[in-house]
Amino acid sequence: MSGFTLIKGNRSPENKNADREILWHRIKKVLRVVALVLALVLVIFVIHKVYQNTTFSDYEILTKTMRQDSDTSKYMAYNGHILKLSRDGAEAFEGNGKAIWNITYEMQDPRAATCGDFVAIADKQGSEIYVASAANDMGRISTKLPVLDLTVSRQGVVAAVLEDTGTSWIKIYDKTGDELASIKCSMDESGYPMDISLSPSGYLLGVSYTRVEGDAMRSSVAFYNFGEVGANQSDHYMSGYDFPETLIPRIKFLNDSTAFAIGTDRMVIFSGDQKPEKTYEYTFDTRIKGVYYSESRIVLVKESVIEGGYSASVFNLSGEELLTIPFDLDYIDLQVSDKRIVIYSDTHMMIYDFRGTEKYDGPLDDSTLLVSATDNARRYILVNRESVKLIQLVK
Repeated sequence: MSGFTLIKGNRSPENKNADREILWHRIKKVLRVVALVLALVLVIFVIHKVYQNTTFSDYEILTKTMRQDSDTSKYMAYNGHILKLSRDGAEAFEGNGKAIWNITYEMQDPRAATCGDFVAIADKQGSEIYVASAANDMGRISTKLPVLDLTVSRQGVVAAVLEDTGTSWIKIYDKTGDELASIKCSMDESGYPMDISLSPSGYLLGVSYTRVEGDAMRSSVAFYNFGEVGANQSDHYMSGYDFPETLIPRIKFLNDSTAFAIGTDRMVIFSGDQKPEKTYEYTFDTRIKGVYYSESRIVLVKESVIEGGYSASVFNLSGEELLTIPFDLDYIDLQVSDKRIVIYSDTHMMIYDFRGTEKYDGPLDDSTLLVSATDNARRYILVNRESVKLIQLVK
């Protein structure tokens, strides 16, 4: 029978030295990678701090596209692009003027709601709603009743307030026009729907109602759930809150779990992705000039009685007031994103970050109708009747 014998023994000094050299080589490689990562993090941190403290005094025009629009055309910021509404159609285009999509229709007073890539467009007192998206996902909804208000979700689900004899309806449609649900509204019961808002998912609907009780006015906010949780609830109703002696003309979902309502004397924040509940209420006694928002910020612009001009109060979704920015520009609009606030008139623009740092304060060289922020904090789209310009801020 044959076999073999395993002979054990100590490793030679030469082999031990070789092992130590291999280990040290590996350690040095790891240390070099760690040092490189730390250096990269430091560079990013320095660049970020430098940008935070950088202010701009002018801008350069990157692209300019000539166009000729009628005086009745309206413009809206649309998911980083521009939406133009006219009586004979709508067009979405990029900052360089390139068309994304367009549709034709005949309307006297078109109005639009947007959410993500989707847009819903209806004529005031018209009975048709057009749905469009950046993916050319088009639809047309026939309501049979006059449209008073509308809202759209990120999936193209549309909710519309419709006028009927002696009553109103809130109807929910998919983008192809199929009716998904309806809510009957009357002054004797729920009240008149002042405003509506769908959550981006399309499952939650917020409604601001008003009604008169004797000599007093009463507002209420109601939430409906059209998902599985609300399927067994009467009319999909989930929660509601009354606000005596005040008017609440605006309600808006900021994301799938946060909505806010603004009234003549208060702002109310609601939280919950199934059954929204009131989590914060802020009252004020000064006139609100405008209300603006992003997915994570709410901005109230108040008239400054003592000093003149205005002040922009910035809140997070918990109701915490982060900062107040005073300004005296006779502005036409304000835009708020998760990084900055843009305030502009037809001839002037101011930009602030959320530390309150003024990033830009300077003139616009044309009679500007719309300023739209882009994903790049230095780049903005300027629109007037004759041209669309993509600009970049410079020192």
